[in-house]
Amino acid sequence: MNKILEILNSQQRSAVTSASRFSQIIAGPGTGKTTTLAAKILYVQTELGVDTDKILGISFSKSAKSHLLNKIEEFTSVIGYGGKPSILTFHSLAHRIIKYGIHFKESRFRVGFGRISTDKFIDLDPTLIKDLCTEYANRELVNSSLSHIYNMIRQGSIEDSPIHSWSDINPNKSYHDNTYTNGRVLVQGKDLITFWRRIHTLERIKNVTDFQGLITEAIRILSLKQRTYNYISQSLQHIFIDEYQDTSLAQEELLLRLINLNQFVTVVGDKYQTIYTFNGSNSKNMDRFATYCEKNSPLSFEIVNLNQNYRSTREIITVANDFIGEGTIESANNRKGIKPKVIETHSVTLAAEYIAKKICELIKEKKVTLSDICILYRKNSEYSPQADEVYKKLDSYSIRYNTQHQNEKKVESLIEQVLHVRDKYEDEPLDEVLEKLKVKEASNELITFINDVIKQGALDTDDLTEYIVEIEEDPNYELETDCITVRTVHDAKGLEYPIVFILYVGDREFPHSSRPDMEEEKRLFYVALTRAQNQLYILGKKGIEFESFLDKCILSESAYNQYHSSNNEEKNDGFTNLDKEIIDKTTIQQEEEEIKQQEELRKLMDFF
Repeated sequence: MNKILEILNSQQRSAVTSASRFSQIIAGPGTGKTTTLAAKILYVQTELGVDTDKILGISFSKSAKSHLLNKIEEFTSVIGYGGKPSILTFHSLAHRIIKYGIHFKESRFRVGFGRISTDKFIDLDPTLIKDLCTEYANRELVNSSLSHIYNMIRQGSIEDSPIHSWSDINPNKSYHDNTYTNGRVLVQGKDLITFWRRIHTLERIKNVTDFQGLITEAIRILSLKQRTYNYISQSLQHIFIDEYQDTSLAQEELLLRLINLNQFVTVVGDKYQTIYTFNGSNSKNMDRFATYCEKNSPLSFEIVNLNQNYRSTREIITVANDFIGEGTIESANNRKGIKPKVIETHSVTLAAEYIAKKICELIKEKKVTLSDICILYRKNSEYSPQADEVYKKLDSYSIRYNTQHQNEKKVESLIEQVLHVRDKYEDEPLDEVLEKLKVKEASNELITFINDVIKQGALDTDDLTEYIVEIEEDPNYELETDCITVRTVHDAKGLEYPIVFILYVGDREFPHSSRPDMEEEKRLFYVALTRAQNQLYILGKKGIEFESFLDKCILSESAYNQYHSSNNEEKNDGFTNLDKEIIDKTTIQQEEEEIKQQEELRKLMDFF
């Protein structure tokens, strides 16, 4: 184990060797979070003598889980011993709890229960929303809004805490769902109660639930404090939670229900990287966990800060710190690089054109490969076609690129293959099934998937169901090499690239929406900035209606340029001062007119 400890810095070693019952590791971007967590998991095994089956790791996503498992495997090969404990996402953990609940007859579900999206319950019963929200003629909109509010109220994003039963809803209260294309949809408490009761009936009849239903049912089973709770909680000595800032209040409750008086718990996270509040995450979770620990174990609680960034140049770190307004990270090696470039341009089309030309220039210099480059965008929709513009320009310059959407069919096919294996080889040992599949020349994706789940502790085909949950909730697979990566900022969480382009910064673009959650948008932009290792390009226009992200980057230690015309840029003769004054004046007039039109549209939407 000393070989691993020697490569850690003092902050990381302190986090790994902490003997406190409760530990909170605050890990800024690029500070070696995964390295530290993997080392601590091995330290518990090798130095404290805890068996792997007494250790549970919980990760927010399948991709983060994969990175952690790979790092543990890398370390075990270095020291020659150690193993991989069970590492699950919250949803696969909930699925496992329900399986035990079924076995001990404490769950309302039966063996073989399934999952569907919340908005797909209507496919099981077309009368699901009959007589609900009757003031809206668009019934698809009603189903979508009811489903969204139903999820958010169970996650804990609407009330002060998660609601687990329709009986706790005030029938006279109104809830609203702010949709991008249809304005605000109002849902009365009485309609939400009816919607919930009908879904509850469908769940019992069809033996199916949605993803949040997994969490809600697992909480209910643990709260009984009976055989399922005793079996699971008594079998665990150490619990590790990665990306804790991304957990919902309901997931937090699931964890706290699982903890007993003898367990050791470590959470890792960074409140400045909370970017999933739209999906239930809560930016106060890190602070609330500290409060819980100080109350329940004040003499055995420790907070360790990791702020030594190994990822980015000091110039990129400076811009990121200046933007977030905190010295959250500092350069671990004082690596000097190129100043981030802020490019002011007045349309997404021009921004995409600049990116395509700059990529051609970088590749021509033969200093980078296509796979070194990532283009991050805030939103791609009919009203904000940022990615579509990028695709068009990359296509016009014959630049190869990859997107997550290219893998959707591949993921759906894999799920079908796994389900077929589960049903065909019911309850058979997975290692034997794997050999049969190899003889039958099954797909590489299926062989790889089953190999991976065996390494994670799956024993028979029934165990496959837990891991299917992870494919469904986070369908990200490795993309092809030697291609530009184009993805949303949310999808890039936890990743890093030598060269990063961010677009499109500006009012209603980034920060996004006519009524943005500015704190959330700031955290998201901070995550985007800190994905870059060597070079960073920020493209957009100055904000007028909201806080200007572009201006904040310009005022930091960056290189500022304007890009208004492809012809002028190609000639490299720029604009005269008079040209710039005319362009700026025209742009401001256009933006003011656009804001006025959007405000009128918003008022009209709110009225309806």
